[in-house]
Amino acid sequence: MFMLFVYISFFPRDDMTNLFTVRHTRVGEEVSVCNLVARSFNEYIAPGFSEEGIEEFFKYSNPRAFKRRLESGYFTMVAESGGKLAGMIEMRGNKHISMLYVDKAYHRKGVAKDLVRQALQEISSNSATPKDITVNSSRYAVPFYERLGFIQYEDEKSIYGVIHIPMMVTYSKLRGSLL
Repeated sequence: MFMLFVYISFFPRDDMTNLFTVRHTRVGEEVSVCNLVARSFNEYIAPGFSEEGIEEFFKYSNPRAFKRRLESGYFTMVAESGGKLAGMIEMRGNKHISMLYVDKAYHRKGVAKDLVRQALQEISSNSATPKDITVNSSRYAVPFYERLGFIQYEDEKSIYGVIHIPMMVTYSKLRGSLL
């Protein structure tokens, strides 16, 4: 059973204030969410990947695989502004950020931070809170995660050409960094 949770936040954009909401992904949004992920991946991450890594990433991030993960216990939330998807977060097992992507137009506007904040809220309302939250970060996203208190706990890895940096933070430290 899914509970609908909507969080409203304000963030500055140029000289005006925009409104965005964070909510669970709806059935039928798989293609839109995966398109957002693909645009972001292609611009910021794919240039550092081999052809094998790019192919492997898209095996994981296509709409069919996305839907299968939703049906198997992952949860996904999106940030939306004016009917447009601004970002997404996917959580595995209530303790691992498996994907976090923000549309280029919404970078540095608090969208990713609010997605993480709302995912933590969802975790704490539905289950016992985990000791640690982990992520396999792209090189591009390491500074963002470091600002939230994540630390690298293993060397950079490449699995089937997918390059990632294993990072973790205690749940309580992450929660505190988002206040």
